[in-house]
Amino acid sequence: MNRSLIRKNNGILTIANGNEEIANFDFQGRLLFYTHLGVTYRRSYAGSLYKLSWDNDLRIVEKIPPPEAEIMIKRTLEMARNFPTQDITPEEKSILSTISSRDASWVDSDTASITSLYSRIPVLPPDQASSLYLELATGCKWNRCTVCSSYNSREFNDKTIEEFREHISNVKAVMGEGLYSRKSVFLGDANALDVDQKILLQALDDVKSELNLPVFASFDVFTTPKKKNMIHYRDLKEHGLERIFVFLESGSYKVIKLFNQHRNITETLNIVNNIKDYGISVSIVLMVGTGGRKYNVDHVMGSANIISQMNLEKGDMIFLSPIVEEDDETYMEISRKNDLGNMTPEEKMQQTDDLIRSVKKAYLDMNGKDLDVPVVKYDLRESIF
Repeated sequence: MNRSLIRKNNGILTIANGNEEIANFDFQGRLLFYTHLGVTYRRSYAGSLYKLSWDNDLRIVEKIPPPEAEIMIKRTLEMARNFPTQDITPEEKSILSTISSRDASWVDSDTASITSLYSRIPVLPPDQASSLYLELATGCKWNRCTVCSSYNSREFNDKTIEEFREHISNVKAVMGEGLYSRKSVFLGDANALDVDQKILLQALDDVKSELNLPVFASFDVFTTPKKKNMIHYRDLKEHGLERIFVFLESGSYKVIKLFNQHRNITETLNIVNNIKDYGISVSIVLMVGTGGRKYNVDHVMGSANIISQMNLEKGDMIFLSPIVEEDDETYMEISRKNDLGNMTPEEKMQQTDDLIRSVKKAYLDMNGKDLDVPVVKYDLRESIF
């Protein structure tokens, strides 16, 4: 017989019908995760439901069609309404009551309220799906990377400090009790660190005073190095910036040049090491499959070589995420023109293993010690807002 279980932890209420069904909600009543018969589903900020599964070592991320997703969400609300309350604490009972009061109409209204807070729905960096997303800037100043084509139609804009303060207030009001489930802030969009340094430091101070959460951010590796110097990174750390995501994508100049990025790889190396000098952690993101079969070896060896020269240490991370070529018309056109030969999911899985092995070997050869940084297999679609 399945036994009902309830647990309140870190701003999340978990209810379960034994091992058959498990649902995780924030204290405002939003579904976060749902597990049914061993299969896990994640609900995004914007209300979409994604199935997360593994096929051996291959990560599978599938968007659930809206009608099916609606049925699942209703099922989780029924779990809350039918949950026995005789042996639970008053606080658990209060949160469960809030969840039980929610219905499809509230879910739709809440989703609309959340999405209205932002200019667009982003794909957050790896492991940031559970952060509180705050929008200091929108778009990307570089705006020419093929593998980031979602930015091509948008100009870079940043908020004034007054607009950002109003934004924080609005986000807090809409999130309500759901704020307790958020343990960090991601400062968006693609390169929020490109905004004026004075405004950026004020924004970090406002996040600390209003939310008191660690702050993560990312930048493009083309324009930011020309705007920030070592003193800037020192000040960012002192004002609460804990981690920067660096979308290296590939360490191969052949691959970078192919997609019209024309990046100075040495400049990327220098900026990472400057960031590390001031105690800010970094997360390096490599895209598996970039350059296809044609540049498989170049992508692997070039990426391993550049990472081996970075001053990475405990607290940093390396993420490996597969590209999804068919979602990017420009990438597909370049691939056809250059006869790249797009990799199959199985080939990307093999390249992931090759990257892990090559990165660790190159780091050991260069530094005479093992890489004390996790190299994590990930799929960026897991972080869709």
